[in-house]
This record gives sequence, structure tokens and C-alpha cells, in this order.
Amino acid sequence: MRPLVLLSLFAAALTAPRNASAQCTGGASGCQFTLSGQAKINSVARLSISTATTTLTAPHASDFGTTAGINTSGPTVTVLSNANYTLTSSAAGWTGTGNNAKPVADIKMSINGGGFTALGTVGSAGTAPTAGTNYAIGYNTIYNWVIDTPGTYTLAINYTLTAP
Repeated sequence: MRPLVLLSLFAAALTAPRNASAQCTGGASGCQFTLSGQAKINSVARLSISTATTTLTAPHASDFGTTAGINTSGPTVTVLSNANYTLTSSAAGWTGTGNNAKPVADIKMSINGGGFTALGTVGSAGTAPTAGTNYAIGYNTIYNWVIDTPGTYTLAINYTLTAP
């Protein structure tokens, strides 16, 4: 009969309530526990664009062969980030029915009405966290008599947001 008693005691120990790691005995002053919570928040960022397509202003004969180029209003790119971030722009090359040898350098961009520069950094490295920073993009396109033969030219400009 002895093995049965040991087994019963072992089963009772498994089902017995365990002591809490913190205990409080009520008295005139009551009881209070402090709970410490912890959350790990990773770097998160969101990029949006007001429109996926911008039609560049069509050139006139007087626009060819000049360094002034033609200005076109582009999209607004919006960044939300809880960490420092970098926003860049890039393009692989022109495609379409025109002369695909048109250089990517023939298009420049402005940010928030500033001067026109080559595609590249939009929001500089180390830009501070933001609850919504807008970048109004403008484009300036140069046209060349020899390279820009008749046709439809398309340039996919990629905007890339990185947050460490």
C-alpha cells in the first residue's frame, strides 16, 4: 500500500497552488504592487507619394539646346519615421519609343522650391524623426536636338526611404 500513498502525495503537490512571487497582507494601510512593463520598439518608417505619375512639360523648339531646361511640378513625397532617416531618388534610364540613349542627367530635381540638382539625396542622412515631413518635388528637363528624337520618353524615378 505504500507506493499508492507516495503517488497520491506527488499528485497533490502538482495540483497545489503556488505561492505568488509578491505577496501582500492587508492591514490598515492596504496593499500596493508595482508592475514594471517593457516594450521593444524597432525603427519604423513610412513613405507615401501624392501621385505615381508626373507628365513632364512638352518642349517647344526654343527649349532645345539650352541649359535652362523646362520646369515641371512633381509629386509631394511624405516621410513618417521614428528614427533618423535618409530619403534618396534614383533612376536607371529612359525607356519608351524615343531615343533610349537620353541621359538620366537630363532631368534634375528640386526639393521644396530649392535649386535644381541631380537625382540623389532628398532628405539628407541623419534627418531627425518626424511625424510627417513633406518634400515637394519639382523637375527640370534638358532637351537636345540630336538625342531627343520624336517619341514617348519614360523615366521611372525611385524614391527610397531608409531608417537604421
